[in-house]
Amino acid sequence: MLADSRVRVAGKIEELLATHRRLSGLLRDPPRLPAHQHVISSSHVERHNTFIIRTDAPIHDPVWDVSQLSLEDLVLTYMSPPVANRNHRPVLKVQR
Repeated sequence: MLADSRVRVAGKIEELLATHRRLSGLLRDPPRLPAHQHVISSSHVERHNTFIIRTDAPIHDPVWDVSQLSLEDLVLTYMSPPVANRNHRPVLKVQR
């Protein structure tokens, strides 16, 4: 998927949907998310956080309500500006 003339995410649709989740819960500091959960987008309303994350691992933290993304959710997430934090990983790596 391209956004702003850059590849934001690439892969098979089934794999992308299987590795992205929505986490919703009370206010919690993003750096406290496990290292294998890469934040793609976040929103905060009063004392409630919602994160769209990319991870290959199961999510066992009972603090979060975890839900699957639809293809539309995934596309809209990657069309938004990327989250600027240390927990975000690039989705395209150039190999030489």
